[in-house]
Amino acid sequence: MRHLILMLLLLISNTASSQSVPPGMNGVQAWFSAWDLVCRNRFGPSDTVPAIFLYDDSSYYSTIPRSATDARFTAPGPGGKEMQWYTGAHNGTLRIPDGQSVPLGLMSFAAADSAGNPFFVMATPRFWKNTGVESRELGLDKLVTAVFLHEFAHTRQQQGMGATVTAIEQKHPFHDPPLSDDIVQHLFSKDSVYTAKWKEETNLFYQAAFHPDQRTTKKLTCDALRMLRQRQTSYFTAGKEILRELDDIFLTMEGLGQFSGLYWLQLPSGGGFTYATAVEGMRRKRNQWSQEEGLAMFLILDKTGLKNWEPDVFSAHPKTIVQQLHTACGCR
Repeated sequence: MRHLILMLLLLISNTASSQSVPPGMNGVQAWFSAWDLVCRNRFGPSDTVPAIFLYDDSSYYSTIPRSATDARFTAPGPGGKEMQWYTGAHNGTLRIPDGQSVPLGLMSFAAADSAGNPFFVMATPRFWKNTGVESRELGLDKLVTAVFLHEFAHTRQQQGMGATVTAIEQKHPFHDPPLSDDIVQHLFSKDSVYTAKWKEETNLFYQAAFHPDQRTTKKLTCDALRMLRQRQTSYFTAGKEILRELDDIFLTMEGLGQFSGLYWLQLPSGGGFTYATAVEGMRRKRNQWSQEEGLAMFLILDKTGLKNWEPDVFSAHPKTIVQQLHTACGCR
């Protein structure tokens, strides 16, 4: 009898241990709470539940099984719902949800598998801390939460703009450089004339975003949109015409991601920063073109008060930020 009781106690102990949340997941629940806050206050509810793959220096934590030797535990996910998680040692190589194996490194991105199902990959807070990343404006924890919000917002765009990018890539192979949200920057960053035009255009969007007069904001925005179209028409030629569509898409996706992080940072119940500090924290080095310009464009869209733009960005047939700003500012 004592032997039976002992066996039962051991079984209960092992079950409890397998259900406890691993220390490597510390801080992750705050990410999901931040996402829930942004959706509740701004983006609206989402039916999208992506596969989630997180990792630290030694282990992965996934909402889909990765190995027959996975240990299991239960922890909250997006929406506060309890989810089954799987964990195991990655041994320095990460087999992400689309089946690729990549070396261990600092990553944060959303994508879709071959069936079009969205998934999300990101290093845990502990991994970020060990890499030495810093933010003078925001502090590490809130910076990483903003990064999470940026990338996790893309999971809601995979069936719309993400699918469009996939279809374009299948018809237009990109090799040098490969297709990414930085493709325009990779192709033209060494062209000083192009770079100057892009900077002038982007600066005009920021002037519009922070101008105190709404009428002037709309005029400056229309001027910047004309510059954008002139830039695309002049440079995206001779086999590069598809970049016109891709530029609009990536400005929308990356701008929306940046706005997601900023929105949480400036909420009193979120990051608690002033609006100006949140903007500076998201702009950081200002060296990622699609993020830098896209953020300015979404700041303007938010400022104009255009109603119900969020569903149009997330839908299966989305509108780009260029289209949204033309509507919001009455540009011709």
